[in-house]
Amino acid sequence: MVQDSPPPLPEARSAGCDETAAALTAYRRDAGTSRSGQAAAAQQTYSDLMGAGLNAQGAVGAKIRRLAAEFQELSFRLTGMTGGDPNQVIADINTDVAEFNRLCASG
Repeated sequence: MVQDSPPPLPEARSAGCDETAAALTAYRRDAGTSRSGQAAAAQQTYSDLMGAGLNAQGAVGAKIRRLAAEFQELSFRLTGMTGGDPNQVIADINTDVAEFNRLCASG
């Protein structure tokens, strides 16, 4: 009698990937079009990413912490706490989100 082998287990995603993906989705959903709304959403995303980065390790953990710092900087720029163009930070965030997605897709 030949037994069927059980289906393979799905690959585990690195710690922090799901939490970070949820935080990024929430930012896109909640940011709106006003500077104050974007700043509040960026500050919440910073907080969420700091939590997501607690158990994340290696390159994924480093990328999550970098994204957290970038969202904090974005919040600061949008509220006028620091000078500079928020679009520069957004460009950095977009680059790092693409890298984060690649890191998490590879396990």
